[in-house]
Amino acid sequence: MLDPILIDTATFTREKQHLCGEISLRQLDERVWSHELLAQQDSLVSFEATGGIDRWQRPFIDIAIKAELQLFCQRCLQAVNWSLNDQAHVILFVSEQALDEAMVADETIEGILQEAQTNLTSLVEDQILMALPFAPLHDVCAPVSAVRQDQDSDSPFAKLAALKSGH
Repeated sequence: MLDPILIDTATFTREKQHLCGEISLRQLDERVWSHELLAQQDSLVSFEATGGIDRWQRPFIDIAIKAELQLFCQRCLQAVNWSLNDQAHVILFVSEQALDEAMVADETIEGILQEAQTNLTSLVEDQILMALPFAPLHDVCAPVSAVRQDQDSDSPFAKLAALKSGH
């Protein structure tokens, strides 16, 4: 597992610092590289993180991740290419109460509690997990209904029904 990429949160956001790099999926936490949808664990993920202060004087980290991943198609279970291109605006809150109030006021906010140091590796891991599709599919896989029709014709019950109807 990769050593955490730690930043001084206050300095990073106040000085609007920028950090970018590449990480192999295999270097990330097991919850990422062993995810059931991943067909290949050796892909590289590039990330960019930029700090800042918003108009309400709240510190934030903008994080962007990109990768070309191989996921399992949920119809044929073969590998399907999928482009990961995700961006998040993560607001840092000084208290859990402030975080909860902001989340109630605006459900689209992504926020975390501000700490002296922020682990960018954990932010990248979380963004990857949140960005993965629920059910990746090939564009050309046969629809489920077509597969079921083929299976029904080979079914012993379908053959029995054909015998009963005289076909």
